[in-house]
Amino acid sequence: MPWGELASVAVPLLAVLVPVARMLGTGALSMEEGNILAVAAGILDGRLPHADVGYLYAPGTPWTVAGAFGVFGASVLVERLVGLAHRLLLVWGIQRLARRWGLSTAACAALATWAVLAPFGLIAYPWVAGLAFLAAGTALVLDGEDRRTTAVGAALCGLAVFHQIVLGPAALLVVGSAFAGADDERRARLGTGLVAGLSPFLLHLVLVGPRAMVEGMVVDPVLRLRAGRRLPLPPDPSDSGDFFARLDDFLRGPETLPGLDRPAQVAALFWLLLVGTALLVVVAWRWRGSARSRLATLAAVGVVLVPMVLQRPSPNHLKFVGAWTVAVTVVVVAVPLGRFLGRLSSGRRTAHVAPPLALAVVLGGLVVVAPHHVGRFTAEAFTDRPFDASTATVVNDGRTLPVGRGVEAGQVADELSTVVAMADALTRPGDRLFVGPVDLTRTNYGDSFFYFLLPDLVPASRHLEMNPGIANRTGGGLADDLARADLLILTPRFDGWVEPNASMEPGDPAAAALVADGFCDAGGTATWRLLTPCGADAGRSDGP
Repeated sequence: MPWGELASVAVPLLAVLVPVARMLGTGALSMEEGNILAVAAGILDGRLPHADVGYLYAPGTPWTVAGAFGVFGASVLVERLVGLAHRLLLVWGIQRLARRWGLSTAACAALATWAVLAPFGLIAYPWVAGLAFLAAGTALVLDGEDRRTTAVGAALCGLAVFHQIVLGPAALLVVGSAFAGADDERRARLGTGLVAGLSPFLLHLVLVGPRAMVEGMVVDPVLRLRAGRRLPLPPDPSDSGDFFARLDDFLRGPETLPGLDRPAQVAALFWLLLVGTALLVVVAWRWRGSARSRLATLAAVGVVLVPMVLQRPSPNHLKFVGAWTVAVTVVVVAVPLGRFLGRLSSGRRTAHVAPPLALAVVLGGLVVVAPHHVGRFTAEAFTDRPFDASTATVVNDGRTLPVGRGVEAGQVADELSTVVAMADALTRPGDRLFVGPVDLTRTNYGDSFFYFLLPDLVPASRHLEMNPGIANRTGGGLADDLARADLLILTPRFDGWVEPNASMEPGDPAAAALVADGFCDAGGTATWRLLTPCGADAGRSDGP
């Protein structure tokens, strides 16, 4: 491989690897990561997503993480290494997509994508996994002339859908556009590859059944959850709609960075993404440079991704979609800028500085618009200390959960260790555990990591995640699940959840009534309380 091409790949990949040590030690207390850990570990115990436990996405990520757990053991480290592999694939895919416009442009486009996604750390998010397979698959489909490359690219597009079903339109756009202008042999390769990439759905369908699969991937997230997670369109520039953005605003106090207030930054990013996507379509239509059809495909994929933001214009969703858009934007800025600098230099070779300038302009513009949501979070992702002895952790039954760094993280870790030790004392292996909020009429978020930390206990409910309109819906079965539970771990941490949507409305009161009538407090901490069925024997750590 020539040195220039090697550097074009190595530089963005190195940028991903630089903060890895820090990212491995960040706290693993989010419901999203806890759910991936619990669902993946449950697969090894025979509990399948959609059939036995709820899961709102296509099943690719938990199956992949479960496979890694089966080989290397169940741990946060293994799960995050799977997430690292997804990010490396994404960066490689973006680099390959953009290298038609120059190796330096390709490296800078990949760096732009990583700068946007770095604040998410290494969590094996289904969206990041799906976007990685989509980027790599699109690159191979557009480049592929031989049988293997074309088929592999289409297969990767299929795998993107297997990890995140909402990427289905984007995958079909890529494969379909290539299919339309191909000869019979290339069409056969595209079709064979796409079927191969989608084939894991068939295996999952056989294992869980069509009803559970459709209900888990379509009915729950699209019909039941939407009202409880939707945020106002357009975002209110005076009020952060997302709960965690609001919490961050409260904890950090008034904005100390120059520029817009934090809620206004979210609104500005929203409009910037919409306008930028529209401009990319116009630029692609009027493009006079090389690889016009390639740019048109990339711009069209960006359009197809926009509905993800329209569902919920939160900072996270804006970055998930923006990771693709910024890469294409770097290309459309770098190429004409390079031509301009080439003419300006009167023959001197200065055009090679255009891609770094384009990267600086694009990322610099994002930092000016959103100094907190882009600038501060990205900087913190690269500047925090790595995972070391100062990182607070909780260890139980051979599983380690990082909590974070600092005095507050140490206090949380101490609390969690107390809760876990009490749970072990109050239960026998095989007992049923439920984790949720104190107010079970409002199931907006939860501490699903407890299921991972207590592997000897079986989830009492299919609702490992707490989602509005699903766990608390009438007919959701939560009360029936709790009637068979041996231990509850409840917290008021999320009872103050406030978002401008249906999550504020109380749901089915049956589960809350059952807990009030049938469960008694067995101890706990200021943050988490443990409840057991009233009259049940305490101190059952002496075995079955």
